[in-house]
Amino acid sequence: MSDLLDDDLEFRGGTLQLSADHVPSESVENQQGNVSEIPARRKPPSNVNPSVLSGADSLTSSTSSFADARNEEQMNATAATPTESVKTVYPRYDVPFNKENIKDFFTFRKGVVETAIQECITALLFPEDGEYLGSWLLTEITLWDNEKERIVLLTSRLVMTIKYDFIAMKQLDFKKTYLDDLDTIVIGELVYPQSSLVPRINGIATGVTTVVKDCVIDRLCRRPSAEGQPDVADRLFDPKYFEPRERNLRGVRLMWNKGEPVPLKTVWNPFSQDVPFLTFASHPIFWHKEGGLEEKVTYDMETFAQKLQRAIECMPSSACCIHHSPIVIQSYVGLTSLLHNKTSMGFFKVRGKFSF
Repeated sequence: MSDLLDDDLEFRGGTLQLSADHVPSESVENQQGNVSEIPARRKPPSNVNPSVLSGADSLTSSTSSFADARNEEQMNATAATPTESVKTVYPRYDVPFNKENIKDFFTFRKGVVETAIQECITALLFPEDGEYLGSWLLTEITLWDNEKERIVLLTSRLVMTIKYDFIAMKQLDFKKTYLDDLDTIVIGELVYPQSSLVPRINGIATGVTTVVKDCVIDRLCRRPSAEGQPDVADRLFDPKYFEPRERNLRGVRLMWNKGEPVPLKTVWNPFSQDVPFLTFASHPIFWHKEGGLEEKVTYDMETFAQKLQRAIECMPSSACCIHHSPIVIQSYVGLTSLLHNKTSMGFFKVRGKFSF
């Protein structure tokens, strides 16, 4: 319909109404019906239960989920064109840290990650561990919502999580999780329970930090506003800065609790080593590494999840189910995790005159 009208406008602009009359009404109705059906197909089911600690509810193809995530990134990149009208620019809360702070990470330095991974492969992997499939530097999210920097090795038999000191360049600890023990793998957005105060507290903390850093400090230092951007006074105490902040982050959870809830003695013990699941997200460097996906693949959770699924599918004895649904982080107040994550205590980086 639109193509026909465009042609008429180009070659026969005076007969636009006449050409529209020649179009069969049935085809117009069919096209309108098709357009109305597209949102209906894309609408997610309303009865999806986000709780996945005892199993997931939405079983779909994992390749479609990965494709949707990649397409969304491409659409966001395409949408950010210089021809858009000038609007108030707010911080990108879905991108961990910023370009300047990310350079303080020891893992951002060239060759550090590659050297550490190769050392771990040589020292910790043996022939009985199976065929080597890949290695990554990811962010592990603990039961108490603390983010920690971890090297992850994947073989045809196990997933190895390694705590590594990137300052002294030595291994500190490691843990093996065998693929035969996994009963559920969940891939999706990281979310908090509906009754959790973490999004609200995170919004308040982020708003205060933004006002102090971008408004007060900029005003004291007399930093001029960028051309086309609103003045500092116009952005001061903007309510949008203090809105609740969700994770806005995708992750993968490996579970071996066979659908049973986590015991209370484990839930309330921040030092417990008996947590029956592992949760990984992409490393912050993934959003700041220059180059395409090939250069970022070492820090990409999606690539790890893809290869993990293939390893599970190649094991005829495995009864593991792969689901795509929100991953619930059971944190309700999260003051300690907020302080831990805002100061990036789980990562090795330069902190003023000290490095830890």
